[in-house]
Amino acid sequence: MSDSLQNRSGPLVFLGGGPGLAVAYAAEPLRSAGLSRDWAFFEQPGCSGEPEPVTADSVRDAAAAFVAGRAGKGPVTLVAHSWGAWLALALLERLPAGTIARAVLLHPAPPTRAGLDAAVTALFGRLSPEAMGRAAPLMARTDPEAGRTIMTILLPAYCGRETDLPDLDLALVPPVYHGVSMSLGAYDQRAVVAAHAERLTLVFGEADVFSQRLYAQHCGDLSGLDVATLPGGHFGFLEDLAGFEAILRERGIR
Repeated sequence: MSDSLQNRSGPLVFLGGGPGLAVAYAAEPLRSAGLSRDWAFFEQPGCSGEPEPVTADSVRDAAAAFVAGRAGKGPVTLVAHSWGAWLALALLERLPAGTIARAVLLHPAPPTRAGLDAAVTALFGRLSPEAMGRAAPLMARTDPEAGRTIMTILLPAYCGRETDLPDLDLALVPPVYHGVSMSLGAYDQRAVVAAHAERLTLVFGEADVFSQRLYAQHCGDLSGLDVATLPGGHFGFLEDLAGFEAILRERGIR
């Protein structure tokens, strides 16, 4: 990233997607491109081989401690991808005022459980029956190879079109995915979005099934929110790193 982003007033924390997706898929490309200077990448519990059960509450609590530990250098800017939007909104609601300066939600999951379920259904709807048949039994396994194979099968549906996206370490951990998903319940974060609208930036991809239309359908009018667009699919911020950097710079994230 350009030197201008070194001079921001507080640290940047990246919250990955999933749930249960190891953060290397974002950390490695951003580091390789020089986009990770002074960033901190939050690894969700259970994604590094820990055996204990993982729930939505335990992920939120771990993320809250992680972010609070970095707030001593100034208010933190959260950059949250996909399901990480749930986590970012949960932290905005939980952490003391002044801890978080801004949250940039990349290709965000809608802020209700019904919206998340609709997005996942739409994603699976992009798969062929053959691909669905290969993915379904893998979700019952717990080995890392199964998680990587699942994401390999899903990646074309996530991208939505031909892409030159680089190889990503997309390592889903099925037990974490299931544990967090089952414990999320029927949540509704629309009030959190409204309460923190001035601190939110929502970034959507033109080819992404997690679309602006779907988000608005489950959130309501987005006219009061800061909204940006990238040209790719669900990993569009990695397809267009220059565009991603420009979105941050234009919001004064330096």
